[in-house]
Amino acid sequence: MTIASCIWIGVEYLATDVAVAALRQHRRSRQVFCGRLAVADDLRRAVNEQPSAPRADGLEPEWHDADAGTIIGGGLLSDLVRQRRPVEEVVLVLPPWDAPHHCGAIEALASPLAVSLEMPLELSLEVPLEVPLEVPLEVPLEVTLDHARGFIERVAIGAAAAKAVMSAPASRGMTILSQPTTAGTALGAGLQALTEAWVRIERPRWQQQRLQLNVMQPEAWLSERAETTP
Repeated sequence: MTIASCIWIGVEYLATDVAVAALRQHRRSRQVFCGRLAVADDLRRAVNEQPSAPRADGLEPEWHDADAGTIIGGGLLSDLVRQRRPVEEVVLVLPPWDAPHHCGAIEALASPLAVSLEMPLELSLEVPLEVPLEVPLEVPLEVTLDHARGFIERVAIGAAAAKAVMSAPASRGMTILSQPTTAGTALGAGLQALTEAWVRIERPRWQQQRLQLNVMQPEAWLSERAETTP
């Protein structure tokens, strides 16, 4: 019997409880987790500790280091998805809407390496070396651009890889899982609006191939799967 695959993209942003609950609902498909595995150790451990008996033919989850937010990672991901046909569903997990705060420049200047190189500790930025946690640092422009670029590439690459290998009735489609937190910056609000508009405009093209395309929060997705999983 051919075993269909459920492909997870961006597991570094996947909550452990969501992954464990989803694993219990996808008992008849091969679970393939893709992302930056170096920052997903806890998730990987929790998933691998789940009982394997109820899963199809005792298949264990697969783990692949492929970052969909980069061109190289996207290429690896596309090859992997093709090799795991038939694909039942692709689940793309989005990062937070807002770019992360970044103090890398300050930390680098205060590091032992900087001291050993006799780098000056006088900063041109008007920010003290010891910044109180309650005082937010402005996100540098390069971090903002990198976040926006990686976010858009993640959606585009994931959707292209998914659509290239799925066909009804064996395939369900692709679900984009957004983070439960709302956007708190103009950039985050823009990325959220862009994602929702892209899904709304792109969905009819998927429906022509009898495939689903949705953007949902994890709880809603789990609830929907619980209702449709026998």
